[in-house]
Amino acid sequence: MTAISLEYGTAGCWEGEIAGDRLLLHHSGPPPLRDVSAAIRESLASPIEFPALHQAVVPGDRIVLVLDRNVPSAAEIVAEMCAVLLTAGIEPDHIQILQPASLTGPRPADPRRLLPADVCEVVGWKIHDPTVPDGMGYLASSANGERIYLAREVLEADLVIPIARLGYDSVQGRRHVMGAFYPGLSNTEAFTKSHGEGHSELGPDEERPLRQLVSELTWLAGIQFAIQVLPAGRRGGAARILAGQPDAVTQHGQAVLDDNWRVRVDQRGETVIASIPTVEGHPIGWEHLGAALDAACKLVVMEGRIIVLCDLAVEPSPGIEMLRSQHSAGEALKPLRMESPPDLVAASQIARAADWASVYLLSRLPSALVEDLFMIPLDHEREATRLIAQCDGCFVFDGAQHVFTEIVDE
Repeated sequence: MTAISLEYGTAGCWEGEIAGDRLLLHHSGPPPLRDVSAAIRESLASPIEFPALHQAVVPGDRIVLVLDRNVPSAAEIVAEMCAVLLTAGIEPDHIQILQPASLTGPRPADPRRLLPADVCEVVGWKIHDPTVPDGMGYLASSANGERIYLAREVLEADLVIPIARLGYDSVQGRRHVMGAFYPGLSNTEAFTKSHGEGHSELGPDEERPLRQLVSELTWLAGIQFAIQVLPAGRRGGAARILAGQPDAVTQHGQAVLDDNWRVRVDQRGETVIASIPTVEGHPIGWEHLGAALDAACKLVVMEGRIIVLCDLAVEPSPGIEMLRSQHSAGEALKPLRMESPPDLVAASQIARAADWASVYLLSRLPSALVEDLFMIPLDHEREATRLIAQCDGCFVFDGAQHVFTEIVDE
């Protein structure tokens, strides 16, 4: 027997055993950094193909830190970056933290919370609003002729530093270092153009028009320095922090991401057990459930079982409401594509998984809501234990929302 421990949500932990001959794979992801602050300082002092950050600024510069959503250890990164900038002579009121707009996600936690009180009061923090025309300006036209508008804070800054999460994305393939800029720092038209269901049939490195545009923004916006963060497995924060010249960070980041979160197997299994742990400061949302189910669905046989452990407790978003109004999960896919709600990706991923396999969900959602979404609610870990005891040909994933899975012969 193989002992398994799965952290999920903010404090949940399932522990049990699975017979070795029935366990196909247990993937836990990378361990968290022991000292996040020290790792950040080292990355800023010795960046990849770029001088130390303090050498890239001069007193009087206006600095904008474009902080993507769901970045692990975001508050620690902001605190250490501000410390370096202040030591280099940058005034705290010349530092602005700018975060992208989101049509579905909750308001993020204040990333300044670890700054000294006197500095926290002065350093700016803003969440972009794409509906305010005066808040944006024209940047340039892309290679295909699209006019790009970005937040004025980016256009008027002396140095803009993107801070992004390394991860897979059903629309872009991979989360780019500039992923927060478009459409998140643009206008409502950009949100409409970039909205889509995703490409579950494509690998992360295949051609994606949106990723090409986002990548082009690196030189259009004159970005010289970037940071990407690899999420840890289980309930950790950051596992790796990469800083330096954007193209070099991107290249290194792809390899690091694949080494830690890309899973290739040669067969499907009858059961997938997926835990969704909370990343500090970022509550579990429908997008995390959708990503975990998408990863599981690629590995489970038709009419197999997917068991998800999480503490999801948010209200249904528009696409989720559409899904629960249908007669079956499969029937929901067409109206979702036609209506294209803001949470189209997550709602479609949940619908496809529920149409393909039996999905069992341990969460904090009302049982009636789970059933309306064509999933089977689990009220207690004991129910999960009974299901897992019966599983055969089983894959187990910690941090399933971060994983990209594929069958090598398909």
